[in-house]
Amino acid sequence: MHHYDIAAKVLIDNCRDEILRRFLQIDVTESCLIEGLPQETASVRTSDFPLRVTESDGRQLLVVLEIQSRWENRLPLRLLEYRIRHMMSEDLPAVSAVLLLRPDNRAVDHFEDAEVHYRFRLIRLYEMDAKAAVKSLPTCLLPFVPLMKGGTDAVRQVEETIYRSDLPSVQRADMLTSMTILSGLISDRLAQDILSRRRDLMIESAAYDIIKQEGIQQGVLLGSTQGKVEAMREHLIDLLTVRFGAPSKRLTQQVMAIQELPILQALWKQAMTASSMRSFATHLKKLA
Repeated sequence: MHHYDIAAKVLIDNCRDEILRRFLQIDVTESCLIEGLPQETASVRTSDFPLRVTESDGRQLLVVLEIQSRWENRLPLRLLEYRIRHMMSEDLPAVSAVLLLRPDNRAVDHFEDAEVHYRFRLIRLYEMDAKAAVKSLPTCLLPFVPLMKGGTDAVRQVEETIYRSDLPSVQRADMLTSMTILSGLISDRLAQDILSRRRDLMIESAAYDIIKQEGIQQGVLLGSTQGKVEAMREHLIDLLTVRFGAPSKRLTQQVMAIQELPILQALWKQAMTASSMRSFATHLKKLA
């Protein structure tokens, strides 16, 4: 689990329709995140975002979106695998896309070998103009601005716009927390500056725990492995409570009995993507 994946998931939760409209030019009227498929092979990860989308003319399609903090050479092949797996499940026409957050001259929008020619949409966020984005993008997409061209100069304006917006406080907290995490791709100092100014609101976000885990607040990572395990268990229970309400006593006991940090980290990701407490409990039964 990478903390940038969590920031991306928060933005998908809060702004997926606008991401589809502004970045993929899809005229969406409704969308939903598809529950993850069973992981039948070791190569399948859960960091992609499969969406079932209804367009304004009533047609439905599948959008497989991957948000990447850095380019990986095998990404096109992995995206093709996701696309095929989800198409077999959904039986819908598909659009696949990568939103790339940081520059890399290796990035391409296709995969080709002797038998397959596959082309997807590659959105190079870092090539977008921050000044124009601040004027045109809806508030929920502004956390991406620091990563755009000239974005560091617009950070104070963006965080003020989010902080003073009419969005519910939890949503504004999510936006500021996501922007802080993503700003860490540019500069640890930039992330720390945003945190120092907006901590009062950011603590309302479930994703704020990521900042504490990554040590942005204290400047260091958490101490011992045991301390990380204990903290992760508590953060997981808090996240479930925020998303679905207080978990049952039995489920809480199951979580608190887990001693392995990798399992807790995997469950954290499931808690962020699960559609219900029941869905999370199913994953817990498999992993614990």
